Amino acid sequence: MIDIHCHLLHEIDDGSRSMDESLKQLKLMAAGGVTQVFLTSHYFRGHYHYTRDEYLSKFNELQQEARNQLIPIELIPGFEVFLQTGIEEDIVQHQLTLGDSSYVLIESELNGLPSDFYDNVYKILRKGYKPILAHAERYVSIMTKSSEAKDLVDRNMYIQVNAGSLTGLYGDKVQRTAWRLVDSGLAHFIGSDDHVRGPYDAFFQARNMISERIDNVTAELLFKTHSNAIMNNAKIPYRYVMVQKQHRKSNHKKGFFSKIFG
Repeated sequence: MIDIHCHLLHEIDDGSRSMDESLKQLKLMAAGGVTQVFLTSHYFRGHYHYTRDEYLSKFNELQQEARNQLIPIELIPGFEVFLQTGIEEDIVQHQLTLGDSSYVLIESELNGLPSDFYDNVYKILRKGYKPILAHAERYVSIMTKSSEAKDLVDRNMYIQVNAGSLTGLYGDKVQRTAWRLVDSGLAHFIGSDDHVRGPYDAFFQARNMISERIDNVTAELLFKTHSNAIMNNAKIPYRYVMVQKQHRKSNHKKGFFSKIFG
């Protein structure tokens, strides 16, 4: 499994408070089957604003100590970028991407996507980047109208859902929205969004839930295949599920829906 969203890098944002905390969490992740993790520290001008060199200094420090302790996880640089006017220039200047890829993990106002949201996303797309909206199920506008997530995908955005949302850690409404995104094929990645404030169980629980509720193919796509494509900077399909209506031969008026993976 690959986690594309967590805040394990110590003393740089509101995540891990020490290297020791980070190392303990990495051990739990490795024990559960995580093989690679993107250390996506917040990048938010005016709040969490640092240079690439400052980030890499802490990253290299944690990476070396993880190797010293023989923790079998590959650490990969990454950021969770708060969408603001002109942020595309920061992305270019500081290389605020996931690894060496063109994928960028972004976030915005949870209370509702601002009026300039699409304008700012468009500027990122024009620069050749591939934006991924972090924890999409937690946005009020998407909870209220889940078709907004479809509009995002139709506008060349990818969707990441938090594992904890699927297990109910953020409440019933967020949980229902998260499952709607997964069930409809609008979620491309499951991330932990772990801030090292407790156990890492939700990530593993969510994978088992998807495998049981849908199938193992879907779980593999959301926890490994699509994330592995980021590492290789490969193309990920915006639509990987086709919902097809089939008609019964009987007199029943209603058809049924099946998912076909491509």
